[in-house]
Amino acid sequence: MIKKTQKRSLGVLLRLWPLVLVGSVFLTYALIMVLSMGQSVWFDEGYSLQLIERPVSELLALTAVDAHPPLYYLVLKAWASIFGSSEWALRSLSAVSAALTVGAVFILVKKLFTVRVAVAVLPFLVLAPFFLRYGYEIRMYALAGLIGALATLVLVYARTSKSPLKYWIFYAILVALGMYTLYTSVAIWVAHFIWLLIEDIRAKKNIFKQPWLVSFIGAVVLFAPYIATFFWQLTNSALPGIGSSITLTRFADITSMLLLYLPEWELTGWLSLVIAVYLVLVIVVAVKVAKRLGASNWQFRLLLVMATAPLGFFVVWALSPEPSFINRYLSHVSIYIYLFIAVVSVLYLRQSQTLKSYLFVLAGVGVFAFGTLQLQETGNLNFERLQHAKTSEIRQVVDCDDATVIAEDPYTYIDVAYYFKDCDLRFISKDPVQKKGGYAPLHDSEDRIDSSDGIDSQTVYRLHWGNATDSSFRMGSRYQQVSSETFDKQVLDMYVLIAE
Repeated sequence: MIKKTQKRSLGVLLRLWPLVLVGSVFLTYALIMVLSMGQSVWFDEGYSLQLIERPVSELLALTAVDAHPPLYYLVLKAWASIFGSSEWALRSLSAVSAALTVGAVFILVKKLFTVRVAVAVLPFLVLAPFFLRYGYEIRMYALAGLIGALATLVLVYARTSKSPLKYWIFYAILVALGMYTLYTSVAIWVAHFIWLLIEDIRAKKNIFKQPWLVSFIGAVVLFAPYIATFFWQLTNSALPGIGSSITLTRFADITSMLLLYLPEWELTGWLSLVIAVYLVLVIVVAVKVAKRLGASNWQFRLLLVMATAPLGFFVVWALSPEPSFINRYLSHVSIYIYLFIAVVSVLYLRQSQTLKSYLFVLAGVGVFAFGTLQLQETGNLNFERLQHAKTSEIRQVVDCDDATVIAEDPYTYIDVAYYFKDCDLRFISKDPVQKKGGYAPLHDSEDRIDSSDGIDSQTVYRLHWGNATDSSFRMGSRYQQVSSETFDKQVLDMYVLIAE
């Protein structure tokens, strides 16, 4: 009786799969936005918001002297002009992109396997913690992930269609759009290239006569107008040296972040054991599933390559003399790792229908759910600086009437500017800011000060991180400090005017 009821319920879900898909997309969006609540805009997001306040010509000039391409900023600028500049509206662009990525991946799995498998993998995707985290970041990662997912889907259609020309054209356009959005989207294109190469070598085809090669060339042509800027950024951006190589310790950190949203140095012995055992089980089960599918199953090979090749690309990339790999650069490719685990779990369950297969599926969903709960607790912690912005809370205690707010340096200024745009906000810098890197929007800014001589507000608030204050900058004898309040690691010092 119970089995009949289960089959009947499953049958209803499969018949109504479009509604299941739409519901999952909306659920992903809602979950991302709930997770974003209470998370202050931080420096990288603040930089995005600095750019979209500029005219398009200036926006393009500023991105050209930084590390990333301009498409996301242009889309965000258009988005803000339609939906406004509230935190909810600004984060929604990434949230919508992430939710649509889940939809695109659902269609991909349906195309590769069956609608039954596609429906079954949804809980894994909706609860994928690292993917969800960058679903509310006001940066380009979620949009790049959506473009990559669409390109992967189009690639499959191009390989299976009897009239593939339109798909190869669309694929070339998506590859170029990905490069205009995030340079490291190349990790996805490398994975596609490897898979196509493997499949055509297996089929003993002439590689140089394949349409996908022409499609890649077309993508390069479409990206050609920006190639000179791209190469300049490679050698002149602020990124080299701020990241690290992918060592065994870093690999453990990546794994723990993807599964549990915990950095390696926060793992307990028991959690380390959970991750190790689960990874071993995933590998063992994947081998079993692959054997049962057979050597002719190109679908499984595609997912395997998509889950592993991007990480391999970053391993090689991070071997440079000045490595610049940061965990968040995996955000747009993490969905394929989650997808591979999900599909392996679901196919294993379908192939064996044993208690241990059910337990394996439940273990995977449980691990991802734990990671999502951990994400909710951790929020948008900057793991490179170990800083958790609390600027929205700080703004609530600052009265900007007849007051000046001084950010300790250009970094802090961009970090807090979104919340203090209706205030007299300044920043301390002895020297003019160079027109290069993340501080470029502050080049020739009238908000730069190197002393307190020109300040005559009744109240002055000074914002800095911990004890990192510029010791050469003094408020002067006209002002007396009356309070100092700490918000996590952010410090707000308050001064009042005591003499004219």
